[in-house]
Amino acid sequence: MNKRWLFARLVLVGVLLAGALAPTPAQSISASLSAEHSPVWQTNGSVQGLAVAAGKAYAGGRFTSVRPPGSPLGTNEVGQAYLAAFDATTGDLVAAFNPVLNGQVYAVAASADGSRIYVGGDFTQVNGVTRNRIAAFDTATGQLVSNFKPSVSYRVKTIAVSGNTVYFGGSFGLVNGLERLRLAAVSADLGTLLPWAPAVNGDVYAVDVADDGSKLYAGGQFSTVNGTNQNTVSSLDPATGAVLPFPAASAVPPPNGSCTTRVKTIDASGDKVYFGNGGDGGGCFDGTWAADVATGALIWKNQCLGATEAVKVVNGWLYKGSHAHDCAYNGAGGFPQGFGYRFLLTESLTDGTIGPWFPNTNAGPPTEVGPLAFATGGSDLWVGGDFTTSNGVGQQGLTRFTNAGPGAAPAKPAKLTPYSVRPGQVEIHFPTVVDNDDSTLTYRLLKGFTNTTIATWTATSTPWDKPWLHYTDTAATPGEVTNYRVEVTDGTTTLRGNYSDPITVASTTSTAYDELLKADGPQAYWRLGEAAGTTTSADSSGQSNNGTYNGITLGTPGAIAGNTAATTSSTGRMVGEKAYSMPQQFTVEAWVKQSFLRGGRIIGFGNSKTGNSADGGDRMLYMRSSGAISFGVNDGTRRVLTSASNKNDNQWHHVVGTYADGTMSLYVDGVLAGTQSVGTAALYYGWWRVGYDNTSNWSGGGATQTGMAIDEAAVYPYAFTAVQVKAHYDAR
Repeated sequence: MNKRWLFARLVLVGVLLAGALAPTPAQSISASLSAEHSPVWQTNGSVQGLAVAAGKAYAGGRFTSVRPPGSPLGTNEVGQAYLAAFDATTGDLVAAFNPVLNGQVYAVAASADGSRIYVGGDFTQVNGVTRNRIAAFDTATGQLVSNFKPSVSYRVKTIAVSGNTVYFGGSFGLVNGLERLRLAAVSADLGTLLPWAPAVNGDVYAVDVADDGSKLYAGGQFSTVNGTNQNTVSSLDPATGAVLPFPAASAVPPPNGSCTTRVKTIDASGDKVYFGNGGDGGGCFDGTWAADVATGALIWKNQCLGATEAVKVVNGWLYKGSHAHDCAYNGAGGFPQGFGYRFLLTESLTDGTIGPWFPNTNAGPPTEVGPLAFATGGSDLWVGGDFTTSNGVGQQGLTRFTNAGPGAAPAKPAKLTPYSVRPGQVEIHFPTVVDNDDSTLTYRLLKGFTNTTIATWTATSTPWDKPWLHYTDTAATPGEVTNYRVEVTDGTTTLRGNYSDPITVASTTSTAYDELLKADGPQAYWRLGEAAGTTTSADSSGQSNNGTYNGITLGTPGAIAGNTAATTSSTGRMVGEKAYSMPQQFTVEAWVKQSFLRGGRIIGFGNSKTGNSADGGDRMLYMRSSGAISFGVNDGTRRVLTSASNKNDNQWHHVVGTYADGTMSLYVDGVLAGTQSVGTAALYYGWWRVGYDNTSNWSGGGATQTGMAIDEAAVYPYAFTAVQVKAHYDAR
């Protein structure tokens, strides 16, 4: 029967099909918003505060003009400094709202009924009248509220409205000439200063009030409130200003000599409250955390690295604005260091793990941070910041995402390269694709120009983790000519890849070693048979992962007749040009020949494209001075399997290491040399490398590398079976 392979970590639904209907596909938007941004006007500088009210989105910041979407900076500009309004449906500028402020805006908040917005910042005048750093506007008329005019001595950074009270925080010490140390409250109607006066010893960056009005939360650059130790976050009584017990505050590590982290954003929603932190110093806590409003208990903590500037709950997901660059550890559920920056993410409200929503911005001047402020009207997300692009196209300062429309489309599947090396069988291997707002997609394998469905999968992928799918068509007739292609759907949009080149189904078993290997779907296959002096190692897998030689001697007689091999020096290596995120299922394979009392690294993974990898890398095969072959995987402890000795006998030996689902195995010359259960392989972004690396930190590592010959090096995105290993060994 036909064989379909699917990695255990993927979601699997359905059965193999032969022209039958497919199972119900995934929905087109897995989170609550599309990853495709909707049209909205832009700004010429940072947006630092946002609120949605009465059918309009209000943006405040350091900008001085706005312009339509698609217009480059300096074209079609409309003068509008520090505060502007946009239609919440169309994204167009609301030209009738044109207040004149003399300083930048940091905070914008709306009343519950949407009749007013409150803005705070550095300004001291609005429309030519005095408004010291806080003001209110009527959303129906756009007019400045004449009788709301508290006088604040310095910057207002954050505002929260609850009932008839406006709470605000920042860098000030006086309100209406009375002491208010960085937190204050006024009446929402007349701006009357209220007696609420917690004393905070550092700047306040964020405030929000629980939906039930029971608590106010403040975060910022402070260590005491009302004289009690409060490390950057505090839960306060909204009536008296007293500090309330808040055990979840332990989520924020205390400052030390190399790291200070502070709460920068807060969003209370329902019976929970969510926080985002940003830290100074390597490895500081930059992530998000959630607490129970009633008990103050910590619910979860996500430790992505990269300062979090904004969080907002929208339709059952927590949306996060940050410059996240490492979300691989501590249950974050995401990508490793080196993959790049993700400025927009969504997280599960239940446990904080990263969800299926993958739009992105960049970061621009002056802060080079990216998103700085979020707001929602209930079914959308408005994003403000210092970015200049959204989803890779020009869009400065402001972008938005809605739940309208079909959502993002999946990427087009790659053209297949099927192989037939055994009578009546065709092997097909291909990578999954990414859909930016639906990580679970349905794939169908189509055969012939009739596009007959012969296999169906439901599989999960992300921008940093695109697993491969595999299929063996055993219903092929020897000698027939056919082709294949892949179809992918998110439930709304369906895309088909190009037809493969026609393939003739084998009538006899192939004896070509390279064809047998390629039929098993390598992710990279370096034959290492280039002529002396060549600097590029060609990837024969069809995946375009060519490598660069450095310190390698070419032209050595190879393990496979008709092909030459590469010989390493004490520093010689070849590194593939493509990087990969923390592979958790793989096979590494090569032929190796070495002389007595020498050894060295054969093939493996590392975090450097040019120099030595940290700790010599991992996921690697290496030879000890004794001639034993070792296979190492780092799951927090350097796990090593080792074969019998004396493989440094100047003879070619076939070596294979496999890892999947917590099991690692080593094969030498077609025979299993050992297996053991291990944990998750090290979580980093790196490159597959052939030849030297510094293995001295590994058991039995550090052998003299000079003179090691390596041939037919290959990496596969899944773990081989013992039958496959033996077939490759026998094929020589």
